[in-house]
Amino acid sequence: MFFFIAMPILSVIAQSIFIPHEAVMETVKNCGPFGCKEVISINHEATSELRAKQPLGRFSGLEIYLDRGHLAISEVNAAWSSSDSLSQFFSRLGNLPFYRAMGFTLTFTFVVTPFVIILGLLIALAVNSLHARIRGLVIFFSLLPFVVTPLIGALVLFWMIDSRGILGTAVQWLVSDPDLSLKASTGLMWISLIVYGIWHAAPFAFVIFYAGLQTLPMDQI
Repeated sequence: MFFFIAMPILSVIAQSIFIPHEAVMETVKNCGPFGCKEVISINHEATSELRAKQPLGRFSGLEIYLDRGHLAISEVNAAWSSSDSLSQFFSRLGNLPFYRAMGFTLTFTFVVTPFVIILGLLIALAVNSLHARIRGLVIFFSLLPFVVTPLIGALVLFWMIDSRGILGTAVQWLVSDPDLSLKASTGLMWISLIVYGIWHAAPFAFVIFYAGLQTLPMDQI
């Protein structure tokens, strides 16, 4: 845990307070048959020497955490001071990369987790009440979403929601809009990823609940 978890985390933190060195520029004079002109180019030797002396880069402290791509402190303050309501403030906050990603993460977590727990429990109760002869087959099919690797599952979802895929075509037919694209709609993509998250994680909850049900008598259940 120290070498494979703690050390990489500390390494990332240490690297995050440094930024890459800028290339060392120099002005050189190029002369030809039609005269001489000055050209600005990269001094590769000086740049390599600088990067060799300071391999981590140039110290920047917490600058990278406060820029627009991360916490965006100045942009948040500007959005707060210029917003007339909370909805307007959160709308402007959603235009910043870090807060947009945080919004999706929180939405995904608080929507997927309850559905995974409830669906896993319902599947476990249903399988536990089946006849022993067909229980194994149902368990096998119930575990398939969990057995499929996330990469393969994500690729299958990617193909299905394509405009030529079964889900993309079905949505176009339902809304009578042949130009509708699931990938181009932020809201529809959020829904697609949430559904995929529930589909992929529910079997894990099912296994936990089903194992627990085996220790309880049927009259108590």
